[in-house]
Amino acid sequence: MSDIASEFSKGVAQKLVAAHGSDYRVPADISDLAALTRPQALSIQHDIVAALSPTGGWKVAALPDGDLVSAPLLKSRLFHSPASISPTIYGLGGVECEIAFHFAREPVPGRDGFASQHIIEAIDGACAAVEIADSRWASKFSIPRNAMVADLLANGALICGQLNKNWRDNPLDALHARLGINGETVCQTIGGHPRGDLVGLLVLLANDLRTRGIALRPGEIVTTGSYTGFHTANPGDQIVAEFDGFAPVSVTLNKFENSGEIYALR
Repeated sequence: MSDIASEFSKGVAQKLVAAHGSDYRVPADISDLAALTRPQALSIQHDIVAALSPTGGWKVAALPDGDLVSAPLLKSRLFHSPASISPTIYGLGGVECEIAFHFAREPVPGRDGFASQHIIEAIDGACAAVEIADSRWASKFSIPRNAMVADLLANGALICGQLNKNWRDNPLDALHARLGINGETVCQTIGGHPRGDLVGLLVLLANDLRTRGIALRPGEIVTTGSYTGFHTANPGDQIVAEFDGFAPVSVTLNKFENSGEIYALR
């Protein structure tokens, strides 16, 4: 990365850091965002984490064109269910119902990298989760992919349910999922995850991180994408995610700021 590109990336990172924990949105020309490269986006991620919080885990998605995108989850944005979170945390109020995995130890790769068994052996449980999505960009247009990667893939928070130690007994590609807001069912699906093979997705993530010199650490949690698509909630709403075979997860979007948020990971 050139010195000019590096300075640009650091400037973007500083603006995104300022947008965390406030209602500030980062103005940017859409052509500048489109010009961001993947190395720049990953460098911005690194600077955001260094400025705000240790990494508590990851979010990952495999896109239809084969691109794998991931972002660190800030430990300060991980919560136990039931949770209540403030406007500076939930921002625009996007909500998704997901399955997340907790790593008890660092997975050990084989000679050719990670395979499914290496990942499964390192996981001590999975849980239902609600991801809060909140873009820090001010643009009203579709955000270019690398700009989304730079912005931690728009993660605002992750609310984690009780771990299911017997998660492998549940067919992850055919789970019944329900998203409820204020007691009303907003969306329900059967096998709604676009990929289905969540362990395979974790394998892709682990191998990708390995090429970057990063390991999945004990205590980290990895969330794997929505079963219910993307929906929005409003201040005061209570969100509930339910999956067959998993404890439900709930979070309330407080109308006002508060200091009572409980972190899921220490």
